[in-house]
Amino acid sequence: MEYTAQNLEYAVSVFYNGEQQERAKAHNWLTFAQRRPAAWNFVWELLQPSKGTEIQFYAATTLHTKILRYWMEVPPESYNELREKLLQAVIAYSKGPKIVTNRLCISLAAFILQQGSSDLVEILRPLSTPEYTSLLLEVLTVIPEEYNSMTMGSTLRSKNRAALNEASYMVLGDMLRHLHSAYNSEYSSEPPSEETVQTWTNAATCAASWLSLGEEDALDCATTLPERAPLCRALYTVVHVLCTWNEAVSDSALEACEACLAAVRAAGTAGSAHKYAAAARALLADLAALAAPLFASNDVPNSLNEELLSAVITCCVSVSECHATELVQAAEEEAPGVRTLLQLLLAAQAAPGHYPLHETRSNLVFRFWYTLQNEISEVADRTQKMNPLWQEVFTQLLMTLVKKSEMPPESALSRVDQELLRCYRQDIADLVMYCFMVLGEASWALVESAVACADTAARREAALHVFLALADAAPPAAAPPALAALLQHALRQAAAAPDTDSLTTALDCLGAYASWLSSLEGGAGAALGRECMRAAGAALQRCPAPAALALRKLCVDCAAPAAALVADVVGVALAADPDDAWTRRQLLSAAGAALSACEVSQAAPLLRDLSRRLTADLVAQAREGGKCGAAECVSLMSALSPQPELALQLFQDLLPALQLLPTNPELTEPMFQILKHTIGAVMDKIEPIVEDVAKLIVAGIQTHPCPVGLDVIKLFTVLVGAAWRGAAGVLRAGVAASSRALADSEPPALAGSAAPELAREVFAVLTSLTKKLPQVMDWIDDLLPDVIDLAKRCMRAWESRVTATACCWLGALASHRARLLYPHAPALTRTALSGIGGATPRNQMEPLAELLLAFNRAQWKGEGGAKGTAGVGAEAGDLGAWLRESLADAGFPSTHATDAHKQKFIQAVLSERRSKRRVLESVQEFSLACRGLIGTEYARQSIASKQMIA
Repeated sequence: MEYTAQNLEYAVSVFYNGEQQERAKAHNWLTFAQRRPAAWNFVWELLQPSKGTEIQFYAATTLHTKILRYWMEVPPESYNELREKLLQAVIAYSKGPKIVTNRLCISLAAFILQQGSSDLVEILRPLSTPEYTSLLLEVLTVIPEEYNSMTMGSTLRSKNRAALNEASYMVLGDMLRHLHSAYNSEYSSEPPSEETVQTWTNAATCAASWLSLGEEDALDCATTLPERAPLCRALYTVVHVLCTWNEAVSDSALEACEACLAAVRAAGTAGSAHKYAAAARALLADLAALAAPLFASNDVPNSLNEELLSAVITCCVSVSECHATELVQAAEEEAPGVRTLLQLLLAAQAAPGHYPLHETRSNLVFRFWYTLQNEISEVADRTQKMNPLWQEVFTQLLMTLVKKSEMPPESALSRVDQELLRCYRQDIADLVMYCFMVLGEASWALVESAVACADTAARREAALHVFLALADAAPPAAAPPALAALLQHALRQAAAAPDTDSLTTALDCLGAYASWLSSLEGGAGAALGRECMRAAGAALQRCPAPAALALRKLCVDCAAPAAALVADVVGVALAADPDDAWTRRQLLSAAGAALSACEVSQAAPLLRDLSRRLTADLVAQAREGGKCGAAECVSLMSALSPQPELALQLFQDLLPALQLLPTNPELTEPMFQILKHTIGAVMDKIEPIVEDVAKLIVAGIQTHPCPVGLDVIKLFTVLVGAAWRGAAGVLRAGVAASSRALADSEPPALAGSAAPELAREVFAVLTSLTKKLPQVMDWIDDLLPDVIDLAKRCMRAWESRVTATACCWLGALASHRARLLYPHAPALTRTALSGIGGATPRNQMEPLAELLLAFNRAQWKGEGGAKGTAGVGAEAGDLGAWLRESLADAGFPSTHATDAHKQKFIQAVLSERRSKRRVLESVQEFSLACRGLIGTEYARQSIASKQMIA
């Protein structure tokens, strides 16, 4: 269709109102229309007031896109005309629709930035009248936002940065004048008008935008913190006035307060704010003075001003984090207001009610305590002592965390609330460790007192949750009395907890402290470990999953108690519910750990009982279908790795069942998982079963080539390849079967099927073996032509990881066995050039660049490549000859690539043998040339982004 106004309006109507398929077509057509030069003309026709809002918005969006991405299409002599049209459109839409006005303001901002912001005052002069105040504020607001998000070259960015920095003094001064009306004495008798509140909102938003200018550039702000102090005081005053006249601050008043607090946050943290100690102290004191009355009147469950309190807390946290060093020093010196601010943040952390049912603000303070603890630790390291103030603060905090960990009734929580609470309690657990960094072993005494004082099950569970969080800090080989007492509390709860939450937390505590129990010397630790194991075993019927997990951890870490109770542990593993696979795996791991802790003669009969059960499961699966026991076999085999003799026994017991699995393609992957963990468990003692393992691998890989099977072949080859001749046959079988499976997969099909996983694993395994055991490539020399041909096809696949692994292997082969690759190297070079020239996406240039670098480094003649080719000139065996030969063809790899492009590319690649980055830059530049993108906006942005990174 032609790009007429009528056709465009019809397409927009279809996009908003048509069927899904029609909408997709309309979207593609409209997007393509934005790229056409004709868009510079039709946007103005579509921006007529008589058009619908959807049409106007599309036109405004198109205008922004053209200015942003197709600025080079505008001749310099048309800049003034475009500016006037933009201003006229902005003024014409000053009354809305809002979405159109906003998009036009952003377009004007983009226009200003494309010209380096040099005529900012002159361009905006038509908007500098009282009638257009709100419009001017909106344009000013979006200029820094557009600067922060817009892609531009480093030269233009520097020019804009300098111009905007110079203008920021004037802009912030104007915003202060707008906000200064908050000091008007008339607000003591009547509230501000809605128009005034909106002006305050716009001014505060604009100020925050300019204060956040160029955050990612990590440059100093144009104004200093002391210079921003009057602005901050005006913002405080606005919030005070609005809170005075609104018992429940909502709607426009709330929006204004949030905007003002966001501006304070930006002013307090922008640039090098942390360098101004006196101004920082004053800012912190002012924040405390603003927040204190708000907290005093609103710190209740389900507060009407929850959103306002959240905005205040967010502001306090950001400013306090930025000035943490000064805050710590001022608090220790008892500076006015700073200790009040600390108490306010503690009160925010202890917000009344359950999170997230009754409050959603206590989670906002977490990050501040992390920063504060780090700062306190640094001060203590320098002075070799810690101020007692911080013991008091973090004691309060720890007791607050115990209280806030309390679970509300589960019936009151929706699924979303349950997830929020789970994340919240994890944050509490993380923060508890920061408390420990300040309080040390006193933490356990505080938590133990909380457990002792708890008068409900929920409060005891909350205290145990905090005890659980302290597990990683438990001192090895030492038993603080409070810690031992807490573990006894957990044992009692595991035995008699009235609810599932308490029982789960108690069991988690038993498992979490297993490592600490194992460090205790003497009989006390072993006795306590046995007691914990018995408690976990007794809880299996009431709470299977947590009890099984606790038992596994205890058996893995506490060898002596596990060995003493091995028969009981094996018994519960045998009695596990076969339908609860996860719990059964944990119990089998526990049983394996217990067996590994025993003498082989004692463990062997018990292991045979387990292996009979697992063998029966595997046989049933192989013959009748149903659930496979491979995962359970893996759990037990992994746990037996400390005792290779037991792992060998398990494998030999399972062997009759394992031999049934390769006949079913669906069961080969589970079998390979068992083999993988068997190899890992027996390691140097694999000789008795090496032939059986090899037969299973070959049978499985021929039935169903799969990534896990190839991984097993890699482990097997690395382990026995140097000592057992049969390893060559295993590797050959794996490579041959995988090559056959992939032989019919062309690159388009490869990207959309299951083949990519297999292809990636083939080349990953070959890469690993080529680097570790280069000689194994000689085992498959007759298979290499097919595998290299597969790699060549994968280089053209539109699946980046397949291309990357294929190129990686070819590069490794060039480095370690160049003579095997030499006959194929010219064709591979041409394939790489074809991909660079456009056959593969531009995001896949890196592996092709790495391959060319590897070819350039390879010692082809040293590997006998040139000697093995009769009649080849002295230069024929190097990358230069292959590049020149391929690029000599006219129109290859693209008609866009000129001889100059080709010669520059060849010289750049051949001259670089070390830096992958430089080769990649040359490849990317040549790829742009081959695709006809040199000189386009896309190329300009790509080069600009590289300049920014550099």
